[in-house]
Amino acid sequence: MEERIFTIPLKKAFRAPRTKRAKKAMKVIREFLKKHMKVGKLEDVVIGKSINEAVWKRGIQKPPRRIRIHAIVHEGKVYAELLGVDINLPSKKERKEETKETKKSEEKKEGVEESKKEEK
Repeated sequence: MEERIFTIPLKKAFRAPRTKRAKKAMKVIREFLKKHMKVGKLEDVVIGKSINEAVWKRGIQKPPRRIRIHAIVHEGKVYAELLGVDINLPSKKERKEETKETKKSEEKKEGVEESKKEEK
């Protein structure tokens, strides 16, 4: 389990239109963590509630210029919270439920693809 602390500059968020800055700041954080924690997909980055609240605190037009984050890689996923906030890693039960849900969605996709092939 790898643990790191980052100060993420959110300068790129201010290049976006005023009404989209906080949303862009969240994307910048996700991309930064993906790159620096060496994770394959953006979906593997889990941003905590404290980060979301800190970015949106002053509204959509005025996110912070930089943010301090504590990140952990656990089982191929990155979990991040504000520095000083405890990171809640999923329990074994939650992970089992998560894998069951992904298997079900994959089975549904396969079923749809097979039915499309049969129609052709």
